[in-house]
Amino acid sequence: MLVVVRMRLFSRTLALAVVATALAAAPAWAGQVIVVDGNHAKRVNDPSVPSKAEIALPPAGGHAVVASTARSAPKRPRADRRAVYRALTRALRSTRISSGSYRRWRGWYANSIRTYRHLRGARRDQLGYVIDALEALALQNMLSPTRMPAAFAGLERNRRYWRSLPFPAARDQVSFKGSEVLYVYFPGEGLQLHPLSTFKKANNMHGACERGEPGCDRAGLKRLLDEMEALAVQRSSKFIAWEYSFAFDGGTPPWISGMADATGIQAYGRAADLLGNPHYLDVARKALGAFETPPPLGVRTVGFAGGVHYLQYSFAPRLYIFNAFLQSLIGLHDFGKIADDARATQLFAEAEPEAEEEIPLSDVGDWSRYSYRGPEANHDYHELLREFLASMCTRRLGELYCEYADRYRGYQVDPPELTYMGPELTTAKQLTPIRFEVSKLSAVEAKVYRGDKLVFSRLATFRRGVGAFAWRPRGPGVFTVRLGAKELRTGLGKKDRAATEIEVEPAA
Repeated sequence: MLVVVRMRLFSRTLALAVVATALAAAPAWAGQVIVVDGNHAKRVNDPSVPSKAEIALPPAGGHAVVASTARSAPKRPRADRRAVYRALTRALRSTRISSGSYRRWRGWYANSIRTYRHLRGARRDQLGYVIDALEALALQNMLSPTRMPAAFAGLERNRRYWRSLPFPAARDQVSFKGSEVLYVYFPGEGLQLHPLSTFKKANNMHGACERGEPGCDRAGLKRLLDEMEALAVQRSSKFIAWEYSFAFDGGTPPWISGMADATGIQAYGRAADLLGNPHYLDVARKALGAFETPPPLGVRTVGFAGGVHYLQYSFAPRLYIFNAFLQSLIGLHDFGKIADDARATQLFAEAEPEAEEEIPLSDVGDWSRYSYRGPEANHDYHELLREFLASMCTRRLGELYCEYADRYRGYQVDPPELTYMGPELTTAKQLTPIRFEVSKLSAVEAKVYRGDKLVFSRLATFRRGVGAFAWRPRGPGVFTVRLGAKELRTGLGKKDRAATEIEVEPAA
């Protein structure tokens, strides 16, 4: 009987997961992007651009917020500038950059300094942060030739934007005509290259082509991946990675994300097959080393269950984020299958048992946690985890993922269950707890009537479990108690009700 029940559960979840995957693969107007064309910019809907919720970088607290740091105190500009120029000169003399790149990047830097001097207020702060970040790399001897393409491209993008273009909202995504790469605005830190957003866009573009949609843009997909290959950083002699170049939640740049890099590996593998370009498989293979290297250089660590865990943030070796770990596994698994790559398959196999141990600990009984021993996930991160569980399920990577995808869907759509727990008898003038049990976080309302007259009314929020309202009846009689619970997390407002009678005896 147990086997039959589990098979039915697997089938139900598989069907739900297929639908979810299909919907996720075709994100109609999923995101907006500000497209910069010369001195003009306009917002456009782009089905290949992920939504803000999909690409938010949550801090250790688990709530999606905007990264923001105060701009560092002004340093000695002449010393900073000399450091940048020295880094460029060393790279040129070592023949690791061309003379054309040297002149172009030196010119972009000088122009950014001039633009910064003419700006005021918040615009000056945004560009100033990006200049400071570049100079900080140079002062620490970290402005290596492989970091220069991304660092100077980001600087020039910010210079162009902050001169006069419309001020963006927090986490707005920005692209520039002729480029497919996505930058994201973080208040106080300017426009920042966002590898996760860009690679999710690549996967959406791939999906459109796989489905034969009219919007299929093979040339655009190739342009995106070629651009991102040029922006990859040789993080060690063993691997390349796509870095984030701004301070975030206690992490100092440059840092990497296992979720972003695995999505990139997945995107290159898919595109290699679609575009018939085996070189993209080589690019993906060069990035696998991040999953073999411990932090802060790589993202491989020991999970809280004792197995291998891949980190969301290379600067946070004890932050175990459930959804990010699953997406890292999915990316490695997919590339291993597409490329028949034993190394990627082995990296997946080494860490997947840890995921099976971790996922049950994400369950709080009526919702999911964002991270191990962390807070409950907000709505977006609960849904993201459910989607990744469903993706693991559709790939037939374990029944556990199907069970939890189904369970977490239930937490979203099932109404609360409300049960009255007593009392049925009390005494007048005595403080009486109206006890109940509710199955999920809800707004619970209690009303007490004597006949048609309302004599008591209270409304409060209760977490899953047993709760109570304190009521002091003024006199004897038979009273009707009506309880109602409305779930709070999903916005669906589903309800449950309970009613009973309490007999109140005269006071002694």
